[in-house]
Amino acid sequence: MAHAKIDEALELFYQGETSGAEVILQEVGGGKLEPPADLQPLDAAAFWEGVGGIALAREKAQDAVNAFRKMIELEEKGGADANGHATSYAKLGEALARTDKLDDAIEAFNTATSKKEACGAPPESQFNVTYRYAECMFRSGRPKEAGDQFAKAVKLAEQVGVDDATMSTLTLYLADSIKQKIAPMQASVKVQKGMQGASAPPQIAILEKQLEGEFQQIAELYRKAGDLAEKAKMPADYKLQIQRNMAEAYHDAGRFVKGVMQRKKLIQQAEANKVAPLEIAYMLHGLAESHKEMGQMPEAVEAYRKSIRLKEQQNADKVSQGKSWYALGEVLAGGEKWDQAIEALTKARELEEASEATDENHKLRLKKAWHTLGLVLEAAGKKEEGKAAQEKAESI
Repeated sequence: MAHAKIDEALELFYQGETSGAEVILQEVGGGKLEPPADLQPLDAAAFWEGVGGIALAREKAQDAVNAFRKMIELEEKGGADANGHATSYAKLGEALARTDKLDDAIEAFNTATSKKEACGAPPESQFNVTYRYAECMFRSGRPKEAGDQFAKAVKLAEQVGVDDATMSTLTLYLADSIKQKIAPMQASVKVQKGMQGASAPPQIAILEKQLEGEFQQIAELYRKAGDLAEKAKMPADYKLQIQRNMAEAYHDAGRFVKGVMQRKKLIQQAEANKVAPLEIAYMLHGLAESHKEMGQMPEAVEAYRKSIRLKEQQNADKVSQGKSWYALGEVLAGGEKWDQAIEALTKARELEEASEATDENHKLRLKKAWHTLGLVLEAAGKKEEGKAAQEKAESI
């Protein structure tokens, strides 16, 4: 038979009355948040459920983990309802995720979803746990596994009939997971095709076909997420995120014409919604990259210069400014505009030096800036200066 006071405490907690729930649990525990020794296993488990929930609500994630582990142990001892027991593992997973123990959280969520499938839990119950499991996978940097779980969550969401906002978010997550999964393969194909030229090996063609199919799926998912966001009247920054990710997907897939179109659309939306100028500067840098890939060098130069102006006006960090100056220098050098290229690359090098950056790529960026500047100086007929710049690069 259930313990009336513990049930009252849990009801209060799930209504958002955390303090009231704590008062009742302390009363049951004789002034402490610990169940009395004479409680039946399932009543003690319910007590720890309340303690864990209160701890999680108060950002005490490790205390919640400890409480939920005790809850699960007592549920197993008392023969708890299978669906409820599965939910307890999901609670543990959520608490573990808050402590950044993502591997342990994934294990708990995996147990929760497996148990819910095994006991035939209602779709609503399975959906909630699968969604949280997928988010945990996504946070842990496992895009393939996250995509698998988000795909399951989407199917469950369709059965449940979730609102448009929830379905849009789920669809965006699914698209982002697939995008992250295929990004390394897209980069690898690009490199291998560059090495192999026109006679790329058959396996590259097979991989390209596979990636094309997944890209088409991503593009459709982003469109669907956007349509649902419009129907749900979701915030402008969320819609911008969809547009930004879609533009990146087109760029990564080598669809530079559409990539330019999508990035221009992104900038128009950002300006219309009065997005911070520095954010627009980053968008312009991306647009310049797409123009560069298409061989549209004047357009690339214009976009890089606009990006630089905004970064300077907004006091962007020196590393970010330096990256745009370096990219501009490369484009100008490709057009044999030597003096302008030298000016841009010198600026990039000076900004990198002045940045006092401590990240692991600082020396690599500095070395690259000196080396490229040396090549451009030599191409411009300044042999001694070019040689000195390349020697400097080698010394870094």
